[in-house]
Amino acid sequence: MKRLATLVVLAVACLLAPTHAHAQLLLFDYVGFDYEDPDLTPSVFGAPGDGYVGIGEVPVLSAPLSSNPALNQYTYVITGLIATAQNTVGPFVVTSYTSPGTLTIYEDPISTGTAFDYGVTPPNASAPSSFNDGTAILIGELRNFTFIFNTATNSGSYEAEYEVVGGSQYVAIPANQRSGWTFSGVTRNTTSIPSGYAHQADGQTFLDAPTPAQNRSWGSLKRSYR
Repeated sequence: MKRLATLVVLAVACLLAPTHAHAQLLLFDYVGFDYEDPDLTPSVFGAPGDGYVGIGEVPVLSAPLSSNPALNQYTYVITGLIATAQNTVGPFVVTSYTSPGTLTIYEDPISTGTAFDYGVTPPNASAPSSFNDGTAILIGELRNFTFIFNTATNSGSYEAEYEVVGGSQYVAIPANQRSGWTFSGVTRNTTSIPSGYAHQADGQTFLDAPTPAQNRSWGSLKRSYR
């Protein structure tokens, strides 16, 4: 119960704290949507046995990673996370997931590749297939993934440990910097969520203590869903 209370406090801090720039600690920034597959209990998000899937774009890749957004689109896919337990503390619903899950970033040429398309009611003909059809430039494992949702505000946060384990740019990351990353973000329920998706997701991955995700509108992001 002590760990659960601590997680709730951290969630509130993440949602309310101001944003500070620590660009030197940033590995990548991402925005997208999540859904459940398998979804054994459609009426409850995060019910034990349900799978968490996240897809979206990666507008920022920081050194030592390299990118060329003028020529390529960068997308991410989160898979392999299965809910194992769910607890409620006041308005907060805390869901724990199996370890490890996988977060992979893909690079796809704009001129010859497939433009990503969320579609509706995933998985569908374009999602996640239009998000994972490029070159896997970074493959990482997510451990201790915890999702905290505030039922009073329809917003939430999540956090996990991230370790780089593969991808075409794996060798660019020094061996002593491949583990110890913090993957975190916030979610919201908004009218811009495509049908069949659960939340809008917005976050970053940092080597040090994570900078809280900005409370920015979906319209301010680089692209809206297609």
